[in-house]
Amino acid sequence: MEQKEIFFVTAKGEIQPIPADDHIHYFEIQASYDEKKQLEHLFYEMKANSKQEGLDIFSPKRHFEESHADYHRGKDSKLVYELFRSLYLLGTEKTKREIEEMNVLPELYEDSHERIEKVK
Repeated sequence: MEQKEIFFVTAKGEIQPIPADDHIHYFEIQASYDEKKQLEHLFYEMKANSKQEGLDIFSPKRHFEESHADYHRGKDSKLVYELFRSLYLLGTEKTKREIEEMNVLPELYEDSHERIEKVK
């Protein structure tokens, strides 16, 4: 079994071995090297999708076509759901409690799947 280490994840997608600032909220996780890489990839995909949405404003055809907007919103919802799901699964008991209190997983799951169905 692969060894797991403790990491602290910021809202900006930084995954650090120690919390660098007491004024920032972190999700504490226990992850193997591969699990950490998968989480980093999710953050990368979210940032890439956001950049693509920003580029769409310069393309009137795509900017004003609602199907493109729905596609990106659906993709964002799915990525956010996957991110919180991963944080929950890898999270310490404290992190799991925090995510449960936020009650985001059921809502994100429903939203991501509803938007994807609209685009199909």
